[in-house]
Amino acid sequence: MVLAVALLACTAWAQTPDLANEARRAQELAAAGRLDEAVGIYRSLVRASPGNPVLLLNLCITEYKAKHYPEAVLHASAALQLQADLLPARLFLGASHLELGDFAKAIQSLELVIAANPGERNARLMLGEALLGIGKPGEAVVHLRAAAELLPDNARVWYGLGRGYEALGRSRAASEAWDKLLALPPSIESHLHAAQVHDAARRWREAAVEWRAALALGPENRAARMGLGWALFRIRDYDAAMAALRSLLTSKAADVQFLYGASLLNLQQPAAAIPYLRAAIARDAGLLPARAALGQGLLQTGEAEQAIPLLRDAISMGIDAGTDGGSNSEALGNIHFQLFRAYQLTHREAEARHALAAYHRLRASLASTSLP
Repeated sequence: MVLAVALLACTAWAQTPDLANEARRAQELAAAGRLDEAVGIYRSLVRASPGNPVLLLNLCITEYKAKHYPEAVLHASAALQLQADLLPARLFLGASHLELGDFAKAIQSLELVIAANPGERNARLMLGEALLGIGKPGEAVVHLRAAAELLPDNARVWYGLGRGYEALGRSRAASEAWDKLLALPPSIESHLHAAQVHDAARRWREAAVEWRAALALGPENRAARMGLGWALFRIRDYDAAMAALRSLLTSKAADVQFLYGASLLNLQQPAAAIPYLRAAIARDAGLLPARAALGQGLLQTGEAEQAIPLLRDAISMGIDAGTDGGSNSEALGNIHFQLFRAYQLTHREAEARHALAAYHRLRASLASTSLP
């Protein structure tokens, strides 16, 4: 992260030496990396003087460094209510929204920073990343190019530009950005790029090595952790996939819950898998692979009637449940067979015959396409 994080001196305590000493102590603790202790002191000081925007800003900066992003949003917003032109608070508000994946709000804040200070390099970089996050690579590249002029040795800039150019179909420009990235010292971003190249080529084991290298440099990098989880899942190392994902289970992300539940399902633990698969669907009702996996789990635990609509949805959309390492067609064949079993168990004989016939047709199609 390239944000300047020097805390601002607080002069509000000229008449209160004890509080001034506490403010200095918080700054010293933050500088020493004892961030949670510093946060605690700043919060006490804010309670004592809630109308001090600089103090709120220092609290926000320290919370951001400590990765307490929701709290940083709260206190940056409070500082701006007291002093609307406090540009560092606006910058850290945008940065915190970016870390939370709230790209639209990040863009709103960062655009205001750049309007006030077009040369703000951090805002340029983060605005480019936020625009990539909402699928606007053309606009993102404009800001990332400006950031590259200001931060030529920053890996995040070239990683963002590579992604942006690839999304725009500008292969040569993307290749030049990747070359710039790889010419820099090893970074989270260089390992992310290498892992993604292996992923695209279905080299899951090689990808796992790169995801792990990225995590060694940034243990809390969500993209690297999810990438590692998927790579391990695809090589059927389900216990290791679950271990990689465990720290993300408290998030609201449906994909984490799904992948964790699917791993349990493949370990023949359907009862344990079901709560995670239900949680994935609660977070994203349209996540059809999770619906398919939940259908399989319910069938395996004797809930055939509940499984039927979920399995039927998966088949109608041609969805791979994600619960094996084979092809999508093989997974669909498995779901057809499980739908047949669900109909059988619920004594829906006509529908069972229809599902079995569909299963045989799919198997025959697979066999014919595998012939020389």
